[in-house]
Amino acid sequence: MDDSTLQVYVILFVMITVVLVYSARYFLARRARRLSQGRAPGFRRLSGWLGEAIEAGRPLHLSFGSAGIDRENAAVAAAEAELFYHIIKAAGSGDVAPVISTSSSATVPLCQDTIRRAWDGEDRRARAQWFPGGARSMAFAAGLTATMGVEEPSAHILAGSFGPELALILDSADRQGQGSFAVSDQLEGQAIAFAMADEVLIGEQLFSAAAWLSHESTARADASVQDIWRGLLIALMAVLVLINVAGQLGIASWSLVVVAALALAFIGVVIVRRR
Repeated sequence: MDDSTLQVYVILFVMITVVLVYSARYFLARRARRLSQGRAPGFRRLSGWLGEAIEAGRPLHLSFGSAGIDRENAAVAAAEAELFYHIIKAAGSGDVAPVISTSSSATVPLCQDTIRRAWDGEDRRARAQWFPGGARSMAFAAGLTATMGVEEPSAHILAGSFGPELALILDSADRQGQGSFAVSDQLEGQAIAFAMADEVLIGEQLFSAAAWLSHESTARADASVQDIWRGLLIALMAVLVLINVAGQLGIASWSLVVVAALALAFIGVVIVRRR
């Protein structure tokens, strides 16, 4: 592919993205207020945890894990900072500030800034906690389990970068009757989250979760555009595979390709309508 062809594809991609973004913002602007928080993926129990934290005077615990703004997973840390902002904002009527933990020293200022922006109460800086370690740190897991017994949080929002140590944290939360939400950019941590956490996000939902907790229609429209692009890319890959198969089997196989394409389209429509 030469440079001119690549430039054309890039321009088309940007133009289609702009059209999708503004179209989604227009059509979602009116009904965004009617979208409840319960429709946000993976957050069915969040309202209950927030209510328990406010009524019982117990904090929420939010953790970045080893995600850091000075590492290769800086995008994960930025996405989770926005997610934590909306969660802390929703718990703003309580008396006890949430606790944010991290094992990345460079992320401590980000923790403090997230609490400062979202929480209006006192002792905001003291609620950002750093535990030594790093990726897959058992020391970090040990520090968190000790904090669970002292702080007695109503729930744990563990969203960031976690490895096998996540099993110890979730097991301790379960034994103490504390709710848990988990998602990780590490394969081991994601598998443990899926098996042990009360609520879980999977894959790219990590980057759109904050939009579904926001009350702004533009944020939810942008998240919807991500879903649209994902569907378009999957459809494009399916079409390319079918064309490749048809080319190998001969012209007579095009009828089978059409039938398969219609079947895939029908399955896609059914999945979208069930969401």
